[in-house]
Amino acid sequence: MPGPDPLDTALGEVAFTNASTIEPRNVLWAWLGWLPLGMLSLLLGLPGRGKTTLAEQLAADLTRGRLAGSLLGKPSNVLIVSYEDAIAEVLVPRLIAADADLHRVEFVACKDAGQVLDLTRHLPDIERRAIEREVKLLMIDPLVAGMPRGDINSHRDQDVRSVLAPIAVLAATRSLAVLATMHFSKSAVSALLGAGGSVGFAGAARSILVFGVDPNDEQGAAGPRRVLAHAKSNVGRLQHSREVTLTEYVIDPFEVNSIITSKVEVGDQCDVTADDLVRDVEQKVSARAQARRFLRELLSDGPHRAREVYELAEDADISVNTLKRAKQELGIDSFQRRTEDGKSEWWWVLPEEEQGEPPETPFGSEEEDE
Repeated sequence: MPGPDPLDTALGEVAFTNASTIEPRNVLWAWLGWLPLGMLSLLLGLPGRGKTTLAEQLAADLTRGRLAGSLLGKPSNVLIVSYEDAIAEVLVPRLIAADADLHRVEFVACKDAGQVLDLTRHLPDIERRAIEREVKLLMIDPLVAGMPRGDINSHRDQDVRSVLAPIAVLAATRSLAVLATMHFSKSAVSALLGAGGSVGFAGAARSILVFGVDPNDEQGAAGPRRVLAHAKSNVGRLQHSREVTLTEYVIDPFEVNSIITSKVEVGDQCDVTADDLVRDVEQKVSARAQARRFLRELLSDGPHRAREVYELAEDADISVNTLKRAKQELGIDSFQRRTEDGKSEWWWVLPEEEQGEPPETPFGSEEEDE
């Protein structure tokens, strides 16, 4: 019996590519194991803990070809989109402290100072510059600040993915790494669900880095000890956490108008996990209060399969009984949907007044032992 036609075909606007025509290839890395080329990665952390300083250090190392990975020994160009920090007073001094090749770094902003760069509307301009400069890193700090205003809701999975998908396509087609920072949600109960807003952020990212205060540092956030941990990787093994030291750096210390900035140094491996770093944002609350926060955050973008909720709760060290009590306290509804093969599966959804959209008409009642 003859095999399938290996040639690409198209019907209307849809193209079909036979798997036999695609040559498999290894993942390329801007930073080996941590930051893949051609993909979107997230860097999560609390404000003021130094995650932007870390991101700039990685950018600086890329401009010198110092990062272990596919670009080692190959100095590369970088684009930085920043919405929070002053360029001359904050970002450039940090790059100098990180020993960046400043000629290889460009900041991206609207020509009209009164406009905010829109990661949807202005993405074609960014792509054109990335092609011209053969850019290998696009840094976005923070990601949510560049999302379109108006109809886009950062708590709705579909809205978030509609913004992130073109950014991921840019990364893939131009073989560059996108590193976007996000602030931890103050109600975070696990590293994977740490990003404020929809779980679509974590779903779209191929690698998630978490940066925070070393929980073993008695000085807390006032001390120099930080930890970089790996919470997710779809394209390789999770990397061992690394010790990071955040220090003050003085530019031209013998000058009258010397500039004081900050820099980081990535050190040895350590045993602190990504979830350990979440403790830096948690208040001491009861297990049930944490479970309520977990459910609100997870279900804020719409219904989720019950089995998925149970699995994610287990990852966040929330017991089944605590989860069910929190579900009852929040008035979370259960309903069934039929799959394509005719079977049914349970879904959970926030009450209508919190969710904004009613679930499909339920049938039956959920069994407590699911």
